[in-house]
Amino acid sequence: MHRVVAAGAFVVHMLFVGFTVIGGFVAWLMPWVFIPHMAAAAWGGRMAATDAACPLSRLEDWGREGAGKPKLNERGFIAHYFEGRVYPTRLSRRVEVVVATVIIGSWLGFAVR
Repeated sequence: MHRVVAAGAFVVHMLFVGFTVIGGFVAWLMPWVFIPHMAAAAWGGRMAATDAACPLSRLEDWGREGAGKPKLNERGFIAHYFEGRVYPTRLSRRVEVVVATVIIGSWLGFAVR
């Protein structure tokens, strides 16, 4: 059961992160997506700017711990799965700025389409 919870939280988290990054572009084709994307981007921005604990990270930690696996990085999901694997940890802030720029760019494109 714990492994299923951990895996489910991981999948939902990955989908959420993906939607947060590219959802503004999806809204170009499906305009109804724009409002949920704004909410996702606001949540993602909050998580990047604060040390707030993400409910999905807590859920995944619970599942991982119950399955005998180590918890996520203390800084959370992004630090655990992306930093040092997809991009160097030292570039984390720059990656956040690039992602924010992509999101804002998608909103500008949505506005002028």
